[in-house]
Amino acid sequence: MSILSALDPQQRAAAECVSGPVVIYAGAGTGKTRTITHRIAHGVASGVYEPTQTLAVTFTTRAAGELRSRLTTLGVTGVQVRTFHGAALRQLRFFHAQVFDKPMPTLVPSKFRFVSEAANLCAVRNDQDSIRDIASEIEWAKVNIMSPAAYREHVLAGKRSAGTDVAPELIAKVYEAYLSVLDDNNVMDFEDVLLYMTAIMSNFPEVADQVRRQYRYFTVDEFQDVSPAQFELLSLWLGNRRDLCVVGDPAQTIYSFSGATSTYLTSFGDHFEDASHFELGNSYRSTAPITKVANEIISKQASVELKSIRGAGPKVSLNTYSHDEAEAAAVAEEVRSLINSGTPARDIAVLFRVNSQSALIEAELGNRGVAYTLRGAERFFERPEVKGAVLALRATAAGNIDNALGTIVRDVLSGSGWRREMPDAGRAAQETWESLNTLVDLADEFALTHEASTVRDFVAHLDLRSDQEHAPTANAVTLASIHAAKGLEWDSVFVIGLSDGLLPISRAKTPAAHLEERRLLYVAVTRAKNNLFLSWSKARHSDGKAHRSPSPFLADLSL
Repeated sequence: MSILSALDPQQRAAAECVSGPVVIYAGAGTGKTRTITHRIAHGVASGVYEPTQTLAVTFTTRAAGELRSRLTTLGVTGVQVRTFHGAALRQLRFFHAQVFDKPMPTLVPSKFRFVSEAANLCAVRNDQDSIRDIASEIEWAKVNIMSPAAYREHVLAGKRSAGTDVAPELIAKVYEAYLSVLDDNNVMDFEDVLLYMTAIMSNFPEVADQVRRQYRYFTVDEFQDVSPAQFELLSLWLGNRRDLCVVGDPAQTIYSFSGATSTYLTSFGDHFEDASHFELGNSYRSTAPITKVANEIISKQASVELKSIRGAGPKVSLNTYSHDEAEAAAVAEEVRSLINSGTPARDIAVLFRVNSQSALIEAELGNRGVAYTLRGAERFFERPEVKGAVLALRATAAGNIDNALGTIVRDVLSGSGWRREMPDAGRAAQETWESLNTLVDLADEFALTHEASTVRDFVAHLDLRSDQEHAPTANAVTLASIHAAKGLEWDSVFVIGLSDGLLPISRAKTPAAHLEERRLLYVAVTRAKNNLFLSWSKARHSDGKAHRSPSPFLADLSL
């Protein structure tokens, strides 16, 4: 049987083109992994590719493992499949000793400690939220190949919203000190892996020649998420060769905040004027009602319109609730109903925009004995800001203060950073505020349902909720932010909290940020195979005024 016989006409056309620059626009669930693995296998079988000179690059170790497994199934061995950082680190370990007379810097798993040290040297405040924000800005600057001075000028010119209330001059100062701290300790961060290898290949032609002799045929998955640093290294790997195949979907660009850009995908023809272009639009994942919703969400940005191969399916539901507690309870009840009807828990996911939204759904699933696992974040009561706040409340409870519960909780949490209004800037500070404000809401809810409630009673209630959190199991419902759900799929998906201010998030103040929020919703709905449940609520808690409005994105849906 031919390697390409398992492909549909769109996939086969792309897989047959094994020479020259190739760009494949692949919509969600259209079989891009199948296409590129069969393309590589076809190139090897036809004698065009030498397996050991072929490199396939993706963004996560999970995706790399999937590519590797599928190639093995197709009988292809010898092809290197790695993440960008994995490939660069392997090369750096090999070549560093050849060009430098000192040990290679040690790769550190987190830059937090070193950013904090740099902030201290610069007399810049080093609370946890500020350091997280500064570290994010340093990471963004590095993947965009910007020096501290260039970063400062970029922000001051209005080309970058720093997302923090720390002045750009101070961030640039800490950034410069951070580079010195890394050098003094002979350590490097993940961005340095790419930058070091780029510098070596740029400054040592003999190294560049050796790398290019090793690898001649390149495939890059998820090309919409490439950063300038990654594209620069890829260009050096390629040299003046043209055997490059890239695949991606501009509609799934959701990591712009960390430096990813779809520009290299959408402008691929500018770099390679004779590039062959292909589109994959046949969705093998989602039923027709789901692809219809996806197309309506992304119609103004879509490069590919999805067409369901699976045909008809259950209608997509859109539900409105009076408050968040009612939404969480209804979703948890529907999850339990699906499980009781035979859907494995592992085939169900609840997705949300920010991690603090998981608290209520965690509690409601726990109350019903439904096992769940939280992907990409700590469980609510394991988050550092929540643990610290509960400890502070416990100390207050021991003091037996006799005041209104809501007032005491607000006073105590104000010492942990809570304010009545969300901070205007600082992504980390906003995330911390969201977690603390969830505790405030829980206190208000508890006071409404428990007469003469005290702080001691409330802390006991929080302890009970924490104890009810189930440990992850092999068959558990997945709770995840939309970012953490990227690349995954489930039979049934609930997308909750679809109100204006949550999706799009309130801090998305520019047109570009607003469009990215739209792409987030597209990614969320295209995780679903058969059942898709959308919902939003009018207020945060049961005694609150219905001040929320639905996400403007919902107005585009014909449900």
